[in-house]
Amino acid sequence: MLLLSLGFTRAQSKSSLLLQEVRKELFYSTFDLEKVTKFYQKIVESGEANATFTAYQAAAKALIAKHTWNPLTKVSSLKNVEELLKSAVNEEKDNLEIRFLRFYIQNSIPSYLGFSKNLKEDGNILKKNIARLSQMNLDQGISDYIVAYINSIDLPKMEVSTPRH
Repeated sequence: MLLLSLGFTRAQSKSSLLLQEVRKELFYSTFDLEKVTKFYQKIVESGEANATFTAYQAAAKALIAKHTWNPLTKVSSLKNVEELLKSAVNEEKDNLEIRFLRFYIQNSIPSYLGFSKNLKEDGNILKKNIARLSQMNLDQGISDYIVAYINSIDLPKMEVSTPRH
């Protein structure tokens, strides 16, 4: 039993280190198409199957779509990005890192393409929970970037329906 738990701890540690590496690569790199493709391959080949890695896979696909010149391929890729992000958020609704990735991606895509459906929802959740970002296991520079980015966005408040009596 002890050997099994040690193996699980090592696997968790490896996964955690890989996630830290992927985060830093996304937030601290300037991507060209070759780097984006390698970044995407690294995530896919890692074999990690959790919501956070799914969100980073979506981010990598969005970066690839950014470099794609064919409009049909770009839209097809963005649909896949949207599906991946939806899946990640549905799996971990309270994960602010996933919400930020979806928010950032959707905010970067021209709204007329129709891939910005969750901006208000995610933006308001992020603004409401911004203090929790410092409690997450994020590099300080990444955390500071996310906080600054969220604070720089001016979103109208989502309308909250109140029950009628």
